Amino acid sequence: MLPPLVTAIIGGWRATAASLWADELATWGAVRLDWEQLWRLGGSVDAVVTPYYAALKVFAGVAGTGTLALRLPSLIAAVLTAVVVAELGRRAAGDTVGLLAGLLWAVLPVTSRYAQEARPYAIAVLCAALALLALIRLVERPGPGRAVVYAAAVAATGLLHPLSALLMVAGHALAGMRTWRFWLPAAVVGGLPAAVLLLYATRQTAQISWISPVGVQTLRLLPAQLFVSAIAGGMVLALAVLGLRRDRIGLTLAAAGFVPPALLLAVGTVAEIWVPRYVLVAMPALVVLAARGAGTRTTAIIGLVALLGWPTQVDIREPAGHGQDSARIAQIVQPRYRAGDVAVFPDGPSSIGWAPRDMWARYLRDPRPADVLAVAGQRVDGRFLARECPQATCLGSPPRIWIIRVDSPADPLADMSDAKRARIGGSYRVVQRWSHPLLGITLMERTAR
Repeated sequence: MLPPLVTAIIGGWRATAASLWADELATWGAVRLDWEQLWRLGGSVDAVVTPYYAALKVFAGVAGTGTLALRLPSLIAAVLTAVVVAELGRRAAGDTVGLLAGLLWAVLPVTSRYAQEARPYAIAVLCAALALLALIRLVERPGPGRAVVYAAAVAATGLLHPLSALLMVAGHALAGMRTWRFWLPAAVVGGLPAAVLLLYATRQTAQISWISPVGVQTLRLLPAQLFVSAIAGGMVLALAVLGLRRDRIGLTLAAAGFVPPALLLAVGTVAEIWVPRYVLVAMPALVVLAARGAGTRTTAIIGLVALLGWPTQVDIREPAGHGQDSARIAQIVQPRYRAGDVAVFPDGPSSIGWAPRDMWARYLRDPRPADVLAVAGQRVDGRFLARECPQATCLGSPPRIWIIRVDSPADPLADMSDAKRARIGGSYRVVQRWSHPLLGITLMERTAR
């Protein structure tokens, strides 16, 4: 079948070229924990992602924790989603629209972007596409068997991304209430995992503490944020509107495609919760609507989207294509390493405070600057960040210190404890600095007395 093949080719192209960014580094760190440490982490910090971590840990036990191995489940999910999108298109408007919808899915930059990410989003989108297909089948011919299939798909989506699942179910309600005796119990049962995870995670605010409220700028950037490419996103959204129909499947697709982002945007005006990837579950429906709206022009539209989205396809495969040039740390530090060098990391308040140590651990091979301050590694005791020795007493007096951060402030000791500042500030001078996307490195050398 052509859509999954094209998705596999495009999604697999240079799948490891972009560095693991902060969230992917968190995945890498989590799957390397033992099971007891992973459950402890989920109980204190990362409950909503723990089911994904657990599943990926099982996979990594066979495939390893290399970049391709970590991203491979997402790529497989994107390929399978192409099959489901094609089936949704076929049901909506025939075989030709089904084929073209699958191909449109394949060439979109957003498909490749999340097919090459070691996070749960691509797998959640697959489950959401399956839930939408199950919903359409349930509405067409209500029955307990089809309700069970729908509930299972909703539950799987909720285990992978609970907020996305609940937004998805809210969209499904407009169609599902047509057969409420079957849909409502299935939606409630299927939504339970998402509700339980979100309820448990209400004590864990780190996942959303960095989010800004929705404003005019958010709406202006919406196509780019949702589809990674502004021009491709604008075309798909415009065509999706043209694809709206008043038939049963059309209304179901419209609800599934437009309600989740509209609802999260509305909530985002009063609460800091809007993140575009949280509504990727709407993407299959929007793609099918766009293929339907393009009509006889669909083939040309696919070619145009592929052509205009090509620069974005290239960009997301650059070393900093996921927003963080993590691997660059090896090019900077490794050739300049000297025996006795140590690494020091800020204490906060960055919302991605785990990333500097993860970059150090993931991309620097031995010999490397020693992490002399850490007395317990990241995540091993249920805390996301490492525990350091009190008052930085184990720093000693190394000849050189590498300060590794995700930012590049004028003061390399910004956001560090008073003890660190006291031990480093008066005794070391800056030798050289490097600044790359979400990677700032400063080399400091002990001054002569």
